Amino acid sequence: MSERATKEGLKISAPRILVMGVGSSGTPAVARMCELNPELDAVAIDTDTKGLEATAAIRVIHVGRTVTNGCSAGGDVELGRQSIEKDFSNIRAQLRQADLLVIVAGLGGGTGSGAVPVITRIAREAGTLVLCMLTLPFAFEGKSITRKAEDALKRIRTHADAIIRIPNEMMVDRSDADLPVEQIFARSQQMMIDGIFALWRMLSQTGVCGLDFACIQIMLRNCDGFCHYAGADASGVDRGTAVAEKIVKHRLLNDGKVLEKAAGLIIGLTGGPDLKLSEIDEVMRQVQEKLPEDSWVNFGVAIDSACENRLSAIVLVAEEWKEPLMDDARRQMGFGFNSGQGELPLETIGKGRFANLDSTIHEGQDLDVPTYIRRGIKLPR
Repeated sequence: MSERATKEGLKISAPRILVMGVGSSGTPAVARMCELNPELDAVAIDTDTKGLEATAAIRVIHVGRTVTNGCSAGGDVELGRQSIEKDFSNIRAQLRQADLLVIVAGLGGGTGSGAVPVITRIAREAGTLVLCMLTLPFAFEGKSITRKAEDALKRIRTHADAIIRIPNEMMVDRSDADLPVEQIFARSQQMMIDGIFALWRMLSQTGVCGLDFACIQIMLRNCDGFCHYAGADASGVDRGTAVAEKIVKHRLLNDGKVLEKAAGLIIGLTGGPDLKLSEIDEVMRQVQEKLPEDSWVNFGVAIDSACENRLSAIVLVAEEWKEPLMDDARRQMGFGFNSGQGELPLETIGKGRFANLDSTIHEGQDLDVPTYIRRGIKLPR
């Protein structure tokens, strides 16, 4: 946690959010985020020197110099994996002070699909909370690309706390057939930019109604691997009603169907000094009308002078809700038993006949504890 001082001289711990753009999709998206918000702590990672040259305003890590010779991974997932493994120490160094790592990338190519699973593993070992915001390929890109993306998702899910999927296919409809291709691809990138910025603002600014890093921790570690994101904003007299309608009909929430079976939801509202209680009530009422009665819900409200006459909202939605596989503090085992199907209620057992022997300690770690427990690795589902 970083610290900031208050007027009373007290030091308040603030979560450090590190945004990491990976590959040809994630790198330009993060660069654009930093142009809009220079305070954002971000780093771009790629094998392609040309892609990194366009992001001179932020920190960059050029990986795989000896693997791709400064070129892209060319769609080769194994080259993407090897490239990031070669620079393992550089990635780990970036995570030393991070409380939340947000990875932005596109799946289906070589660098993103190969590198992101490795980065999530490194972050998991460092004890950093990991949220991935990933775009998925269009159907016309072919079955091979789609298969690469699906395989990468499985590997990423092993180590990430939560994944937000943004299918490019959901960014278009029939009325978009005549739009330029570049404009269509830009939609998913803009969706990521809006989501990351809204999340950063929600956690970095002091709100008038509580929504803090602990709420995000609870959400990400209980959402069973995947969660959904939607954002909306409006201005004018009826902005509360407009934002509510955009959220409950959002295409990334499947026109509201995701809300109807949501197990958990976080909603953050940001408005100007003119924000009214009736507008907050309107948004919360319409959203909660869509939710099951037993949904876990948390919300926050922040006031930003730059949002005069505007109201924006961000929601994170979990379809599944369960106890986390790892305890929050040291990511030790913390399995609970559910009557339904799910992971077996595994427990750490004693040493039996070896109970009186000294533990094998190396670099401060008890090697008698299984590796997946020490490193906080989720068991494959």
